Amino acid sequence: MNRFFLLAVTLLAFSNSVMSKNTCSIFVHGFTANNKDYFGDLPRQVHWDSSQNIEEAADEVALGILDQIDTCSVNDIIVLRPHSYGAAVVMYILGIGRRFQNKYPDHHFVEIYKKTYEVVSYTGAYHGTPLMDLVCSNTSTKIVGGTFGKSCVESLLTNSVKSVTNYVNNPGVPTYLVHSTDRSGYLNSTGTLIARDGVSFTDFYFKGMRNQNDNTLPISSTRACASQEVMLGENQNCKKINSSYFIDYFHEKNRNHTEFLEDKVFMLMGSIGED
Repeated sequence: MNRFFLLAVTLLAFSNSVMSKNTCSIFVHGFTANNKDYFGDLPRQVHWDSSQNIEEAADEVALGILDQIDTCSVNDIIVLRPHSYGAAVVMYILGIGRRFQNKYPDHHFVEIYKKTYEVVSYTGAYHGTPLMDLVCSNTSTKIVGGTFGKSCVESLLTNSVKSVTNYVNNPGVPTYLVHSTDRSGYLNSTGTLIARDGVSFTDFYFKGMRNQNDNTLPISSTRACASQEVMLGENQNCKKINSSYFIDYFHEKNRNHTEFLEDKVFMLMGSIGED
């Protein structure tokens, strides 16, 4: 009985300690040709070259995260808030940091892993997108090329050896998933392309079945499913990359992949006490 009482007191003390601290949020943008003001005027934004594959981008992003951590107070709780492709890069950094924390304790990935309390992943690109498949195959339409860009990034292909899940499957840090099923935007063009991906002609045109997406990524990617799969229902469940760390947190139905980025309240959801 005394042992359980001690455990309860310890957990309560830990909870009170966490709740008495401020949150310091750090934002990591996704795939973009222009990273300026990606999150509006939110502070602590990490700027990086998102035309790189994950392994190449990780060092740049990690150093940017550490620079921003240095602006936080010593006792602040560090929360990483990546969007889209940035979420995959953050997962890589944390997963490698967790894996090598004993062998390379001074590595910057390890430092970030040890300092990060949690991740809020906004429509994370954990399995890429069919739009990048089109870009990389040079068969993209003007719609895709004009709205999604023309740079081929192999880490954003739907089936790629350079996908983050081929490197790590355990970020070691709780990751709260924010996803959207609003595929509007770009005149519904890109959302329709993804909606048709993996769905037969008959099912799409006569049964109204759709591969659910946010106009840029299918939700099997944003919800960190164990594999890229066709998900026909908004609330369809899937096995996670790692069920111990990836948690479905918020389902946005009225704003698509990028429409919430400058909404401060939305982008700071779950903060314990932002400074």
